[in-house]
Amino acid sequence: MNYKLRTRRAFTLIELVVAIAILVMVISFAGVIFKVSINAYRAATASTEIMQKLRAITDQINADFKGVRRTVPGKVRHHLISGLIRSDCIAFLANGDFQSTEQYGQPVSKSVVGNIAGIFYGHSATPDPNTADPKEKILLRRQTILTYDANPPLSSPIGEYYKTSLAEWRVQNPFPNTDVWVSKPPLDVNNPGDLVMYMAKGVDDFAVQFAMWDPNSVPMNYRWWPMNYEIAAGLGFQPLQPIASNAIKFTFTLYDSKGVIKNGRRFTHIVYLGD
Repeated sequence: MNYKLRTRRAFTLIELVVAIAILVMVISFAGVIFKVSINAYRAATASTEIMQKLRAITDQINADFKGVRRTVPGKVRHHLISGLIRSDCIAFLANGDFQSTEQYGQPVSKSVVGNIAGIFYGHSATPDPNTADPKEKILLRRQTILTYDANPPLSSPIGEYYKTSLAEWRVQNPFPNTDVWVSKPPLDVNNPGDLVMYMAKGVDDFAVQFAMWDPNSVPMNYRWWPMNYEIAAGLGFQPLQPIASNAIKFTFTLYDSKGVIKNGRRFTHIVYLGD
């Protein structure tokens, strides 16, 4: 019996090493591409979240200042923000169609409605805006409706409504302590009554400035007030002074909830009030 010798060709050690090296390179490139894709997706999601917050804030500010009553006293308060003294909140009266979120009255409860309301923009007192993580700071909007459509009235003017007409409000001066007008209320996210004030979370360095005519500038022009040195020197608006400016500038930094954009994004929004 004759046996034929058969030879079988197999991979050499060098070919095997080269194949493994190529496979490792392909897997490495795939991992890099996957990581880049994930990071790009996270950045895009964070940017979308921030822009949604920006749109919600600016749309509400525009709506409120569209009906601002400039001849009725408003109020700003100065506060230390990032080492600078700035106006960190604003309160004013505005026209509009306002309605309470809760219902009041006896024996039949109903929503309180009115055409004039006191509006406040600023940070919530909780968490403390001076020490909290920027991603946790909450910007809120509080409205207090001036109305006769409620019984009985609230004991405090800083609530959902205050039982008075605008004329009586002027005479009564329900804010003898003007700090109440710009007080930072606490906000309990578990309390449905507080959620109506909630605007956005992750809002830092909220500041308000006014376009004021500066006759001392060369050439004479408008500039934004207040500046840090002016407040430090004791200059500025007196409590409850009418809003005399033709434009108001809001600046703030927005953060996404997961901290993908670590330093947040700084925005400026200007509201023009006309002549």
